[in-house]
Amino acid sequence: MAGLFSTLDISRLGLIAQQAALDVTSHNISNANTDGYTRQRAEMQALFDTEVHAGQPAGRGVEVSDITRIKDGFLDYQVRNQTSAEGTNKAINNYLGELQNVMNEPTDTGMASLLSNFFTNWHNLAVNPQTETTRGLVVSQTEALTDQLNSTYKKLQDLKANCNSEIDSEVSNINSTLDKIDDLNKQIINVKASGVEPNDLMDERDSLLNSLSEYFNINVDDKKLYGVDVTASNGSQLSGTSLVQVKDSDKEVRFSYVNNIQEVKNADGTVKTDSSGNPVYDLTYYRNGDKTSEKNRVDVYVSGLTQDQLNQIQTNRVLWADKDGNAIGLSVDSNGNTIASGQDSNHPINLTSDSSALNLFKSTNGTLKGTSSVQNDIDNYTDYLNKVAKAVALTVNTVESGSTSASSASDTLPFFVNSDVAKYTVDSNGKSELSGANLDAALAAEKDITAGNISINKEIADDPMKIKTRLSDVGNQDESDNTTDGNTDGKRAQAVADLANKLINIQGILPDTTRDNLFSASGLNQPLGVDSNGVNTVQNYAGGNTVSDYFTNIVTNLGTKVNEASTTLKNSKLQLQSLQQSRDSVSGVSLDEEMTNLIQFNHAYQANAKVIATVDELLDVVVNNLKK
Repeated sequence: MAGLFSTLDISRLGLIAQQAALDVTSHNISNANTDGYTRQRAEMQALFDTEVHAGQPAGRGVEVSDITRIKDGFLDYQVRNQTSAEGTNKAINNYLGELQNVMNEPTDTGMASLLSNFFTNWHNLAVNPQTETTRGLVVSQTEALTDQLNSTYKKLQDLKANCNSEIDSEVSNINSTLDKIDDLNKQIINVKASGVEPNDLMDERDSLLNSLSEYFNINVDDKKLYGVDVTASNGSQLSGTSLVQVKDSDKEVRFSYVNNIQEVKNADGTVKTDSSGNPVYDLTYYRNGDKTSEKNRVDVYVSGLTQDQLNQIQTNRVLWADKDGNAIGLSVDSNGNTIASGQDSNHPINLTSDSSALNLFKSTNGTLKGTSSVQNDIDNYTDYLNKVAKAVALTVNTVESGSTSASSASDTLPFFVNSDVAKYTVDSNGKSELSGANLDAALAAEKDITAGNISINKEIADDPMKIKTRLSDVGNQDESDNTTDGNTDGKRAQAVADLANKLINIQGILPDTTRDNLFSASGLNQPLGVDSNGVNTVQNYAGGNTVSDYFTNIVTNLGTKVNEASTTLKNSKLQLQSLQQSRDSVSGVSLDEEMTNLIQFNHAYQANAKVIATVDELLDVVVNNLKK
């Protein structure tokens, strides 16, 4: 009787175990198309009977010891790393593509075409300097060129603003993801401690870790009870911190977003400085990147910024912060204590003496890295465009005025001006006039001409007959009597037209380059000389470029970058797909395999049931025989 009851109990345990295996199989099949799901397996182990005697069975049946996820940790690590790499390449490819669209080349309405038409119209003016029609065409073509330069510059700035908005959004998403991972971490530990396998919770956490790795490289360290610690990769990790940690989770770090940094001005408009004469900056950041409320805004005053630090802040914009979003080093120290300095502009944090105060998050890979990198590209192409605009403005103004000095004593009617500064009065004929203090201010601001503010002098635009075309009488502001030198006296206009083929030291032009600096031996040393018509004009600079060639090189370089980025992204995607396939071959649900398991466990279940039925029959025989 004991033997039959023992067999009955073994079969009962077998039914329970096979039922559990069927449940796991059913769960796998149900989640075959669930993103991030890891297939599970019921681990069975034999129950050993410690009191074994001769003629008795050696075991007590089977039990499910564990329900495990089928994972390969190394493959997960590789997928996360490659996800970060693809994030970098995706951001670069997307924004470089937008940058190429902004440059709008090659098209009939692009910059290259407008530059060509600009100089062509000057040549036509040289041939017919006496007609208002040719002069009007020069004005209209100049306006088309400057409008395109202004528009392209603005689009570049808008694109950079989009990058900053993207970083802001990413910072918010990253912090939200980290909070979710932290909550799941606590749930997983509690569930495991209660003796239940938190497999589905761990799948959800893994999916969030994969999402996080798209923004930057992460390290995941396994802890007790299936908890994990998460840090940024070594190259970007703030020492002694963790993004997610099992122990002391209240000391986890997060990120905040730098919204703006600008010089502080005194009441008289001058730049405020610290005791060492360094400019004071107002650095504005939002806690955890949350700009939905001004309560999250923090203003910190700093000084002693190097140009490199300033550039990093403007392109990176991500600060290490405590869990409440307070910037570490600027608002709180590493222990969470409030920093007193930097709260007002009279007591700024000097970053020269305290370089550790500025803790920017410098990701080694991911969309944050890609977006920051592209901002440098945008700045570079903006600088290239500014060089083109300034080269045209300085050289045309020099030839038109016959002087390398931007002063009213030598140039009373500059052709190009800085539209941000140039102010006009209206003469008795209702036309714009640039004179007096306004002229002095406009000439002083010539050095600050960029693609964003370059403009034709409205005085010339209102009266095209004031365009200087003759060899003689350069200072004459009214060229209406041009025919006194003959109908073909367009020598100065031809000198301007010839600038199209002059090699100019464009690459040496800086944001503060003046007309004088361009041509001086101590500056860029751009040669000047008299042409065949007797006009003192720009000569070729050895190693220089024509304006059109320089711009073409910019566009060609950008096209090469775009192609490289596209190819790199394609290769990155293929690598990621290959790794994901390798991971899925281990962790993914195979319906064919699960159907096989279903049949196997079903038959095992039926076999155990058959054993129970057999034991029932045997017991019936024994009981009935005893009655007899």
